[in-house]
Amino acid sequence: MEPHDVAARSAGDEENPDRLFNALWSPIGVATVNAARLRPGARVLNGWCGAGAFAIPAAEQVGPLGVIDAVDMAESLLERGRAKAALQGLSNVRFLRGDVLDWPAPRGGYDTVVCALGVHSFSDASAGTERLLRLMRPGGRMTVTVWARDALVPLTEVAQWALAPERPGAVDAPPPGDPLRPLGTPQALRHWLAARSLSFIDVQYVPLVVPCDPDLLWPLADIVFGGLLDGLPTAAVKRVRRRFSDRLLAEGCDVIDASALVGTGTVPRVALPRRPRGARPLTTVGRPAGPVPQFG
Repeated sequence: MEPHDVAARSAGDEENPDRLFNALWSPIGVATVNAARLRPGARVLNGWCGAGAFAIPAAEQVGPLGVIDAVDMAESLLERGRAKAALQGLSNVRFLRGDVLDWPAPRGGYDTVVCALGVHSFSDASAGTERLLRLMRPGGRMTVTVWARDALVPLTEVAQWALAPERPGAVDAPPPGDPLRPLGTPQALRHWLAARSLSFIDVQYVPLVVPCDPDLLWPLADIVFGGLLDGLPTAAVKRVRRRFSDRLLAEGCDVIDASALVGTGTVPRVALPRRPRGARPLTTVGRPAGPVPQFG
């Protein structure tokens, strides 16, 4: 869910990591838990868990008989999540390092799989989500959180301007953006979940604003810069941050829209039979292989 230390090369980014957690990630995590409607005793996989914005309240909701497998690639975020869980005395959440797309399913499958803003990290969001669906039991619930259409929009324009002197080609390119932005309306997200063969789909809008504070918002650099900070020297990243802060303050806005959508859907209880390898569907053969049964 959270930025994965892309901007950490500029000094001061880790001086108070909980500021953005409390202002942004935690409210979205709690809203995602509420939408997921987790049952006591549920087995839950939380992909791209970050520092536990979803996993911590989810562990409280499933109770001591449930388990949350919180998976991420960033060890620094996992360590923060473990510390939060220990502080609250939660032993039913496991912060585990790994690629969630290579994660094995437990026997019988997970009851719920949650990816709160994590599908934005997949190179192919549809294929990645369908991979996660195969980790679930029939009748399980999938929960996906994405940014709303207008969320973080001013930051992308400021980011492009701040980056241009370091990467001149960036000024002629479209502003760094989110490939899932087209899913940022309830109807679009609903249709996308239906295309994953989910049923009983529900989409909830989570309104949220955060203060327009450059120091607070800079850790979002990996989202708003779209990876364009990668490869820049530390001194260049610091210059980008300074221009980013100056321009954001010059905009004169008090808050930034950080609203999200949470979509949930149920995995079919009966899997469709697989066609034998090499067999063609009937519609491609040309005519029935035998007599057509007559009914009635």
